Amino acid sequence: MKRILSLLTIVILAAAAGLLTACGPELTGTKLSGSQDTSSTVAGKLTLNGSTSMTRVCQALGEAFSEKYAGVSVEKSGTGSGDAPNSVRSGIALIGDMSRELKDSENPQEFEIRQIAVDGIALAVHKDNPVQDLTTEQVKQIFTGEITSWSQLGGLDQSITTLGREAASGTRDGFESIFSIESPVYAAELSSTGEIVTKVSSDSSAIGYVSLESLNDNVVACKVDGVQPTEENIANGTYTVQRPFIQIYKKGTDSALIDAWFAFIESPQGQQIIRDVGLIGTAGREPYAEP
Repeated sequence: MKRILSLLTIVILAAAAGLLTACGPELTGTKLSGSQDTSSTVAGKLTLNGSTSMTRVCQALGEAFSEKYAGVSVEKSGTGSGDAPNSVRSGIALIGDMSRELKDSENPQEFEIRQIAVDGIALAVHKDNPVQDLTTEQVKQIFTGEITSWSQLGGLDQSITTLGREAASGTRDGFESIFSIESPVYAAELSSTGEIVTKVSSDSSAIGYVSLESLNDNVVACKVDGVQPTEENIANGTYTVQRPFIQIYKKGTDSALIDAWFAFIESPQGQQIIRDVGLIGTAGREPYAEP
C-alpha cells in the first residue's frame, strides 16, 4: 500500500510540474503580466508597412532593435502611407508607417497613433541648378504650371520638369497641403522617394519633393522663403515645409513586442538613430493629437 501511495504521489507531482510549465509565459511578443522583466522574452517578427519616406529610419531602428532583442526580426515594406491603415487592419503589418496625419476617412479612432519623428520636405533640384531659393508662391506656381521655365526664376533657359509622387504618397499629400496645391501639374508621378532623387540627380531641369534625409551629393534642397531646411529650422518651425512621421497599430493590441519597439524609439539610443538619419525626434514632446 505504501508503494502504491508513493507512486501516486510521484504521478501527481509530475502532472503538477507539467501544468506549471505549460502555463509559463510564451516568448512570442505577448505582454507579460505584473512586474516581470520582458527584456529576455520579447521575440517574434515585427512587420511594418506604409510610407516609403520612412524606409531609412525604420530600417536603421529595426537593425538596432534586432541587436538589442536577439529573438526579434523587423521587416519593413513600403507601399505608400495610404496603404498603412488597411495593412494594419488586415494583419499584413503589425505597425503602419505614415508620413502624414490620418484622414477622417481612414477611421483614426481604430488605431493607436504614435508620432516618432518630424521630417522636413525638401524641394530638390540638381546641384548645378543656379535656382536654389524659392518663395512659397513660386513653388505653388511651378507645380500648378504657371511657371514653366527656369529662366522665369533667374535660371537657365530650359523647361521645368516637375516630379511628383503617386496619389497614395504621404509626401505628396503633405506637400500639396502645405502649398495649397489643388490641381498639380506633374511631368511624371513616381512611386518612391528614391526614384525622385535618382531622376533629379541626372536631370538639371527637374524639381521634386522628397524627404530631407534622402538627399545625396548631386541633389540640393532649395531654401523656401529664404529659410534653409536644417534640423534647427525644422525644430523651431521657421522652415515650415515639414510633416509628421507617425506609426499606427490596432487599438486594444496587447503586445510586448510593440511596447518594446516604442520604448526603444523613445530611448536615448533610438532618438540618436532618428537624429543620425536627419530627422527630428519627438521623445518628451506632447503626444500626437488625433485629427
